[in-house]
Amino acid sequence: MNVPTEKRTRLEQAMEWAVWHFGELAGVLGPLVLAVVFTPWFALVSALVAAGWAVHEVRDHREQARLRAGTAERKQLPATPAATDDETTDHQSREVTR
Repeated sequence: MNVPTEKRTRLEQAMEWAVWHFGELAGVLGPLVLAVVFTPWFALVSALVAAGWAVHEVRDHREQARLRAGTAERKQLPATPAATDDETTDHQSREVTR
């Protein structure tokens, strides 16, 4: 999702969520509307899509939690590379003279 640069209202947050999840919402609500209008059998399709969506969200949540827990255990690298006597680290030796 977008990085928030300013404080957003709850309506703006809900609209952004709906836009990002349009495919899932259409997959659940489309067959549900067809079930109301034509035959209740379309409700089965809607339930299957909703179940698939729920399984995907649970797996995604668990993976994100695992990744967040793993970042705390990672070794922090220094911000600048360590100085060595190697000629390749010398910026003047990398310059192309014309």
